[in-house]
Amino acid sequence: MILAELLVLLVSLAVLAKSSAAVVENAVKLSAFFGISTLAIGFVLISVSTSLPELSVSVLSSTSGNGAIAAGNVFGSNIANILLVLGLGAALYGFTIKRSELLDIGLVLVLTTVISAYIIYAASISQRTLAFPEGLVLLGLFAAYVYSVLHRKRQLPGHEAAKVSKKEALAAFLWFFASILVVLASAGFVVESAIKLAGELGLAESFIGATLVAVGTSLPELSVDLQAIRKRQYGLALGDAIGSNMANITLVLGTAAVINPISITLPVFIIALLFAITANILLFYAAAADRHLRRPAGLLFLAMYAAYLVIIFLAQAKSAIGW
Repeated sequence: MILAELLVLLVSLAVLAKSSAAVVENAVKLSAFFGISTLAIGFVLISVSTSLPELSVSVLSSTSGNGAIAAGNVFGSNIANILLVLGLGAALYGFTIKRSELLDIGLVLVLTTVISAYIIYAASISQRTLAFPEGLVLLGLFAAYVYSVLHRKRQLPGHEAAKVSKKEALAAFLWFFASILVVLASAGFVVESAIKLAGELGLAESFIGATLVAVGTSLPELSVDLQAIRKRQYGLALGDAIGSNMANITLVLGTAAVINPISITLPVFIIALLFAITANILLFYAAAADRHLRRPAGLLFLAMYAAYLVIIFLAQAKSAIGW
């Protein structure tokens, strides 16, 4: 049984890597055809696509009255997108951030930070719920964000856009979404087989939940962004990781709140929010100060993610036994 699950895991990882490479290649073609930067493509098209696992978790949990799961998953995923995804990319490859991308990156990081801070404030002084009105506001912010990104897009030189014909662009569009579907499916198989394998090896369920399941919904971003960084498509990787955070906190959380009010349980929720804000601040500082994410910064991000897992695990354990 262990060998069978290990085989499924390895095959799923191989398919995930291959399909992620296809996502990057076709996204670059679409960027050239539409004459917009890979950062804008990452901000909107890829980020929303790779946020589908979070969206599905949000809808299912909120429909069943477990909206807190959706909220926890959103902020856990946002932390993973920066500290784990970009941290691992920096530790393995290192990448640069163009000066022209700083404004767009800074805008999204500030927006996600402000929204997170407001949620902390509202949770601590009010009825500790996110309801229908807040959900509509978050969805409105998502619509405004998409409009802003697409209308502030940085045009590529005309000769670059002309290199991709309409026929090639249509094929790239179809292959892009086919590859996204394969990424999502293979990521699901990876998580499922990893959980079964961990169970066969006798690992505790709490450990599995805090690691494999927590990382699971961020696996599409992780795979796509590592491929993008490896291919030196840094704008695409940054756009996906940061854009996914914006999509999570507005589209995903807003959808959950509209379906059913979300009860916020402190202090576990506060810990996740504070780590999400800290991750945003660190990334913005690195982008503005050096415009590089090098190996030391990547290792720092990964260490912080490990600390987050430990702290959130201890907080959950403390809450469960009523300390």
